[in-house]
Amino acid sequence: MLLGLVVCLGGCAQPKEAPPPVPAATAAPPQAPSETRVPAGPPLDAQLIGQRLGMPVTASEGGAVRAAWPRKDLAVTLDGAPVPNALGLGTSVVFRPAPHGAAVSGEVALLEDEISPVLDTLLAHGIQMIGLHNRFAFDAPRVMLLHFVAEGEPALLASGVQSIGAAVRDARQRSPKGVLGLPGDAPVRGALDAQAIGGVLGVSASDEGGEVPLTVSRQTRPNPNLALPPAPLLSAVMTGSDLHAAVDGTFTLTLPELLPVLNALRHANIHILALLPGESGQGPASFLVYFRGKGTSLDLVRPLALALAARVDK
Repeated sequence: MLLGLVVCLGGCAQPKEAPPPVPAATAAPPQAPSETRVPAGPPLDAQLIGQRLGMPVTASEGGAVRAAWPRKDLAVTLDGAPVPNALGLGTSVVFRPAPHGAAVSGEVALLEDEISPVLDTLLAHGIQMIGLHNRFAFDAPRVMLLHFVAEGEPALLASGVQSIGAAVRDARQRSPKGVLGLPGDAPVRGALDAQAIGGVLGVSASDEGGEVPLTVSRQTRPNPNLALPPAPLLSAVMTGSDLHAAVDGTFTLTLPELLPVLNALRHANIHILALLPGESGQGPASFLVYFRGKGTSLDLVRPLALALAARVDK
């Protein structure tokens, strides 16, 4: 069972229903979940967690087991100067006793082309991303912070966290300096079948000067006392042509919807660019998931429909 929490890349012209732009300034991560939210469970085996992580850990009097390790392979400049070592680019993680074993939360500093492989390995281990944002502004290469949480058997969770290192190493072996761009062909301006694209999502759509805006609103809940995030469930724009298209957009999701949507998008090779807390008003906590994909128009819109259908909090 995932831990309830609040912790914590886009560029088209804005048509009338275009998704909001990804913030360019450094996003402040929401606060980590309070330790009091999770009832204490059996004491954690710090030695076993350290063995699975492959590094030393420290145990606190409250039962938490912590580990942190820097990235020594990054050469990042900030406003033209080297990033100070004291800023600690790397990975940090904390395990806390929980009724079902352990609750884990952490963050990892990544280059842009490392986001998708790291997210994939976390999802494969049952670990959920709940935040993704830039660490600095005016940095080169850009550094992102990915926040994650999970609850379960401590040794298995530690093995999942340890898999982050393998995903990063594989990315750097493919391209030591990092890849500046998503895989796939660039969109080519041409004809877009707006009717077919909208039909996959069950909405009306039209070509507005080479762009097809797509909006899927939330349906009214039977329970009038259950408030929902005010933003559309999905707001996106398709550009290019039917054979060489790109889709950029935003999902506005509640916490129970987050994991199935992320899984559906990544299974279709739609890339997550940012994940930030949304405006919830009096309703449940919401998250903004910014995404981009490249391919044929129908191969891009079908995963969006599958992601909508996969939500558990409909």
